[in-house]
Amino acid sequence: MIFKSEKEIIDIIEKNLTSKTWVNEARDQHKVLNALVTGKDFHKVLIQRIEKIESEARATARVKYSKDIRDMFDRVMQPRASVFSASGGSVENEIPEGKIKEKFVNSLLHFKGQKPIKKYLSEQFFKLADTDPNGIIFLEYVQDLNIYPTYKSINDIRHYVSNGQLCEYILFEPKLKKDEGGSYMEWRIVDDVKDYLVISRGKQFTFSEQSFKHPFGKVPATILSDNQKTGSEVRISPINSIVELAKDYARDKSIKTIYKFQHGFPRHWRYVKECRVCQGAKYTGVGTPEKKKCDACNGLGHVQKNDVTDIQTIEMPRDSESPMIAPNVEGFVSPDLDTWTKYNEELRDMEELIESTMWGTKRVKESSNETATGRFIDVQPVMIKLDGFSDNVEWVNNQLADWVENWSYGKPQAESKYHITYGRRFIIESPDVILDKYNTARKEGANSTILDKLLDEYILSVYQNNPVLLEEMQKKRQVEPYIHLSIETTNSIFGSEEAAKKVLFVDFWERADIKKTTEQLEADFKTYFSQNYIKPEPVVVPTT
Repeated sequence: MIFKSEKEIIDIIEKNLTSKTWVNEARDQHKVLNALVTGKDFHKVLIQRIEKIESEARATARVKYSKDIRDMFDRVMQPRASVFSASGGSVENEIPEGKIKEKFVNSLLHFKGQKPIKKYLSEQFFKLADTDPNGIIFLEYVQDLNIYPTYKSINDIRHYVSNGQLCEYILFEPKLKKDEGGSYMEWRIVDDVKDYLVISRGKQFTFSEQSFKHPFGKVPATILSDNQKTGSEVRISPINSIVELAKDYARDKSIKTIYKFQHGFPRHWRYVKECRVCQGAKYTGVGTPEKKKCDACNGLGHVQKNDVTDIQTIEMPRDSESPMIAPNVEGFVSPDLDTWTKYNEELRDMEELIESTMWGTKRVKESSNETATGRFIDVQPVMIKLDGFSDNVEWVNNQLADWVENWSYGKPQAESKYHITYGRRFIIESPDVILDKYNTARKEGANSTILDKLLDEYILSVYQNNPVLLEEMQKKRQVEPYIHLSIETTNSIFGSEEAAKKVLFVDFWERADIKKTTEQLEADFKTYFSQNYIKPEPVVVPTT
């Protein structure tokens, strides 16, 4: 959108002198989400007194000692990290070689804090989208010198009109300033062409000379969430489906914490020992002018602390029905461990429910060699969810890169010459789980297509953080003969010469030039085999 006149801008500011209703709703939503996911103001926002059940004193203690639940969100949302580590994908850059391309590439490589754009998004995007779906990533422009991304929360925004995840225009929260003329408000509003600075003193508006044109061609802001409430500007968080469950989890965890403080310590008990000085009368000199509170027991009539010389004397039972007290003169009352155990089970069950609601399937742990998080029963719903997350962040990545390209040229371009496609080969299971699936499939005689896929997933899961070894193992997988067959099976099906290829391949790979292409390595192995294979002499059976 391009503003047609200064009056149009002033009209927008006047209509938004107070926050819009949708902005207030979005800010309230942001407070709750931020408290849940990051723990900010957790006690203030989420830990409230349970009316008619909890006293003010206990509610105060629960607020003070309860812990936030950011750790739970880290565990539940852990699979989403694979969006940025998934293999596959591509990058197309058709900008002609020269200073413009160099400027563009360098800007993407040092997008924020000397980090590439994808690294920046991997660290910031989902965290911000979860907690502030109406917030934006905004490209700040310092004339021709520099651009850099900033996060503007909904608290920094007075109003915007959206078009998908783009903004037609955006009006930021005004700043109160002072000069020799007194106090005034400084408003910032951005459209597709210009970044305006407007000064308001009462009902008078003036446009600052600091207003400037930008080269992006659009308002350089991407809204963090792509899911919008029908008929409203309010966006829906990616974790919206588990918010209410997470609130229950936070409350239950806080109650367990207070239970631990109140009942977690064994309580010492003992029968009262009569004070040896006042014999339980609480006073000495009773019946005399010297009557005073007993110093030995502080007027209690019984011993407060045991002395090593104290002896507890107990009268002998007078009949067989009298209770036998000794040796139970004193002891400890243990906490109610059944209740404590039930709290732990309830929290585990609640976390499992949150996770299965988020991903559409549950995790299970079947053996001791699996990771602490186990494996998903059905990976397909997880893949579908991850595809949606990848679509969103991929679009944001390309949109930000498009604005960097425009800035590199110094003006909007009719068509972008850069495009990145995120990988979709997500690895969400541990190497042990995938290897177990692969071995089982081999034993059951699965076809080579399935075995190739499982072996590929295993290699990706093991070496996903080591691109050099990953490339080497992928080449080895393609060059090694009869990769899915043992030496014995190869020999029984294809003969001893083919089985010998599997034996000699081990030696060949140790000395192979890994930098060569797969085709070159296959040719080298063929030559190596022909030079090193010794054909066995035929067995001569003597005639009689």
